[in-house]
Amino acid sequence: MTRLLDWEARLADYLASVADRPMAWGSHDCALHAAHAILALTGEDHATAYRGRYQTARGAARALRRQGHADVEAQFDVLFPAIAPAFAQRGDIVQRGDAVGVCIGAEALFVGEEGEREGLVRVPRREWTKAWAIR
Repeated sequence: MTRLLDWEARLADYLASVADRPMAWGSHDCALHAAHAILALTGEDHATAYRGRYQTARGAARALRRQGHADVEAQFDVLFPAIAPAFAQRGDIVQRGDAVGVCIGAEALFVGEEGEREGLVRVPRREWTKAWAIR
């Protein structure tokens, strides 16, 4: 898998399109957010077995187990090489707690809320616990 030549524009378009979109299990949760970003970067869809197949956190966990993965981290470990968060570049996937987001430089965009606003929230690099290279 390699990044498309126009990955930067495609990623920017994707992120702009979901900037204010609230979290919704099965369509716009953290794992599907990461998968949509990867689709923008590479043209490869790693979420076909998940998208639209669950509507709750419990359903997401069941969907992961059906695919043979204990959690989101295990799913990404199978698909992409893990790297230290310090080496994550724009477009790489990063983890904070149980959630994954998309690196945009010194920060990553995660699905969440800040005060009254729902959508993508910025999380600084110092809070990331793991990262995966999407090359």
